[in-house]
Amino acid sequence: MLAIMEAQGQTIRYHKGGPYHQIGYYLFLQRKNDEARSYFLYAFIEDCTTLDDFPNLPAFKNLNGVYQISYQDLRALFDRVRHDYHTAVPLNPEDYLKAYLDSGSRIESVTVRRDTKVFVGGSFRNIALLRHIEDIVRECGRSPILASNFKAGESEIYLHAMRLLKDCGSAIFEITFDAGHLMEIERAMSFIEKKNILLLYQQLEKDEKHYTRMLWGIEVAQVGYMKIDELTQKVNDFLKGIQSA
Repeated sequence: MLAIMEAQGQTIRYHKGGPYHQIGYYLFLQRKNDEARSYFLYAFIEDCTTLDDFPNLPAFKNLNGVYQISYQDLRALFDRVRHDYHTAVPLNPEDYLKAYLDSGSRIESVTVRRDTKVFVGGSFRNIALLRHIEDIVRECGRSPILASNFKAGESEIYLHAMRLLKDCGSAIFEITFDAGHLMEIERAMSFIEKKNILLLYQQLEKDEKHYTRMLWGIEVAQVGYMKIDELTQKVNDFLKGIQSA
């Protein structure tokens, strides 16, 4: 990062969203959550200078999902960056963010701790359901951790998921379709108390099990659902149970 900052000089500006996001990610893995939040914000500012679809930016997904910074706060920052881009955006986003906050603008977030992090896993063929579970977790005041929101190289996908999982206090898996989450579930039982793990699966009729028999005998909650409303209720009940335990 230092080399990039030195290379861009006083007039040439290099895009640094990727490096800032990766620094934030590694700080996040080290449980330096406040510092990670700052670097995700720097990455967000960088990405806002060149990209329009900000809700799909990796930094937005983490800031809005994990840190629960509101869409409105992030939209206001995006609009300011785009308005200022040709005249006032400095060569580094640290100065820009400081000036933005000093001007009276607010970016409110929640405190992120291991006990508030909820790992959300499952087949990405079911990404719409995983996003729905992510939303429920966030609405319950917890920090959903969905591995796809963090960027990792193809050769590091397994380690990437394990690092995120290890620092979560609870986990929810949608297990209808087999995928890499089978390994994640096995490891989750080493990292997380079994009562804090929930397996969800779709069913055509009550008491049917349409998922791999490899999971039938493990000692964690396995709950079926037939409608989205049922899924929502099951996740809410699970999260309330953790909170009251």
